[in-house]
Amino acid sequence: MYQNASTYNSYLTELAQAAYADEKAGIGALLFPAVKVPTAIGSYKKRDIDAAFRSYDTLLARGNSAKAIDVNATEAYYSVKPHGLKVSTWRFDIDQESGNEERESNLQDLMSSQLISREAEAVRIFKAGITVTSGAGNWSSATADPVAELNALILQIHKAIGRMPTHLVIGLKAWGMLQTNAKMLTRIGGIGVDVTIERVRAMLVYPGLEIVIASLPYQAAARGTTGDMEYIAGSDVFCFYTQDAPTRNDMSVAKDFTLSPGGPEVLSHDNNDTMETIDTLYWSSDRQVTCPAAGARLEIT
Repeated sequence: MYQNASTYNSYLTELAQAAYADEKAGIGALLFPAVKVPTAIGSYKKRDIDAAFRSYDTLLARGNSAKAIDVNATEAYYSVKPHGLKVSTWRFDIDQESGNEERESNLQDLMSSQLISREAEAVRIFKAGITVTSGAGNWSSATADPVAELNALILQIHKAIGRMPTHLVIGLKAWGMLQTNAKMLTRIGGIGVDVTIERVRAMLVYPGLEIVIASLPYQAAARGTTGDMEYIAGSDVFCFYTQDAPTRNDMSVAKDFTLSPGGPEVLSHDNNDTMETIDTLYWSSDRQVTCPAAGARLEIT
């Protein structure tokens, strides 16, 4: 996106994009897979899913043409915006032996800040676009059955879009409550048997989905204030469908429309007044829940 800029730093961009690729297992990239778009502003289709599952009489009579299917789609729009974060390294530190290590360490901190910011954003947008399931999620209750509730989410999505969900994201706090739930312990044979991802998957009505434990901590307090660390999506459960190679128009629950799907780019310049080298991470993004029927969620207590 910025490769023609005079401040474009190809070396640090390679480092940043390599780290970005390593972090693609984060829930942000699962919830909002990147979709490359040609322009910052454009449109995509929100399809009438019910129309795609109508049955037709396909028999052809001599001289008659094939029946036309109903394709009901509404226009929706994306508006990709630029984003950025920066970090400064004092020239005095860079000019010393192994000074580039200081700069690269600062870049690692910058990338971590970007990751946490984008993960928190992803969870916020997803929760705003997917209605929480009522009457479920009280896994601390002795009568609650987490497996039955998870199966209900799976079947809800399957009936809505005709496809099985691909992912189940369980926050770390929610996972801890699942492991100690009374009915779950009864299902697996008591306290002496561990509750593992494999055992939970085997109990589900559709064991083919990928289960991910969301465990990234972050500081929720505003800058300049103190507070306890929290988990991003700690008490949340997200079940959803995404296509392997999403396009603007498929039924993935959500998408990250972007001009640069490969990851952030690094621009670098010197500030001679402060004697600092400033490295800035730039990326483009418009994250949207594009098919709410392809997702479901619980809030665990």
